[in-house]
Formats: sequence, C-alpha cells, structure tokens
Amino acid sequence: MIVRYETPAQKKEARIKLYKDDVFLIAFEAIEDLKPSLSIEELFSSADQFTNFLLVNDLTESEVMKYEINELREEVNDKLSFHLILTLTFVKLCALREKIANAVDVARTLVGFCQEYDGFTDLLKQLFKKEQARLLNNKRVDLLKYELRSIDKAVLTEDGNVVVNAIVDAACGLSVEGMQHVEIALSEANDKFGNQYQKELNCLREARRKKSVSNINIDKLNDIHDNDKVNIGSK
Repeated sequence: MIVRYETPAQKKEARIKLYKDDVFLIAFEAIEDLKPSLSIEELFSSADQFTNFLLVNDLTESEVMKYEINELREEVNDKLSFHLILTLTFVKLCALREKIANAVDVARTLVGFCQEYDGFTDLLKQLFKKEQARLLNNKRVDLLKYELRSIDKAVLTEDGNVVVNAIVDAACGLSVEGMQHVEIALSEANDKFGNQYQKELNCLREARRKKSVSNINIDKLNDIHDNDKVNIGSK
C-alpha cells in the first residue's frame, strides 16, 4: 500500500502528476512543514492508493477498516507518516463526495481513526484556510514552471523526456492563459537543451490552440439579427 520512489527522477515525475490533484496543491506545504519520514510524493501517492482501496472495497464497516488500518500502520512504521496518510485519505474522500457515491460513508467510518492524531483538527483548519486563499490554477502554473526551470542534465540522463511529458500532460488541464505561461517556460528549457523537447513543445502548442478555438455554429448567427434579407449559412 505504501508507495516508494527510489530515484530523484521517479520522485519528480510523481510530484508533477500530483499537481493535477487539488488536495495536493492545498495541503503539500502544510504537510512538508511537519517533516514526516516519508517524502511528500510518497505520502500523497500512498494516500491515493489507500483512498482507492477503501472505495473499491466499500469499507464502511468499522471492524474491517480497523484491520486494514492496522496493516497500514505496520507497513509505514512511522507514527507521523501513518497519521498523515490517514488524514490525507480523509480529505481526498471528502473531495470525492460529489463524484463517488460511497465516498461519504467511507469517510465517516475513517474519521474516528483519524482523530487518534492530536494534530488532525488543526491540520484540517489549516487546509481550509489555504483552500479559501489559493487560486489553484495559478499555483499549478507556478509549480510546473518551477519544475521546467529546475531540470538538469542528471534528470535528462536518467529518464529522457519522461518528466517533460508529465509536465505537458499536467499543463493541458490548465486554462489557455496558464498553458501559455508553461509553454514559455518549456520553450526556454527546449532552447537550453538543444531542442531536446521540441516534440513536447509542439504537443503543448497544439493542445493550447485547440483549447483556444471557439466552436461557432454559423447557422445560429441568424438568431442575433432581425434583418430578413440577411441570411447566414443554410437558414
């Protein structure tokens, strides 16, 4: 259940994928400040796995969930990391309540175990404040730009263009303006490394172009004027 990343490139790729997750964007700074033994990427990825496990198996019975939580406790072997995984799982379940039918029932069963952590309530309050204050789209843009500008030759040697592909994939979920900002940063990285990322840059440009195109139904333009002598399209 616990996810481990052995290399810096694996960790970086995982982190970039997490940028699509609103819970990660709201929570990662607060979690990082607590300095758990597991890395931020491992904590959030493990919470994702545990969330999916609870939902797929519809674990709403307290005794059954207690068994699985004790298994998780033994696997983590670190009290703080264990409690943070449970807390993040609870937050993720709450975030999914409108999309997945059993998320609320699973969260209600889990919350009693989460309250064993003394910092549970304070951490939730902290996340709530961050959620109110943060523009998530802008935060994603800043993080993706940072990842592009921090690429070095060691990353290139280790896993080629995997990291940049993950960045482009995450950028495609942004607004057009956000995609433009990431595109500029990617263009700079592409120039820095001798067109290493031209294919990825072209993909991002094409995705932004498609998102920018407005779908206009020409026939419908007749509805916005009252001149019978003007006939647009097939009407």
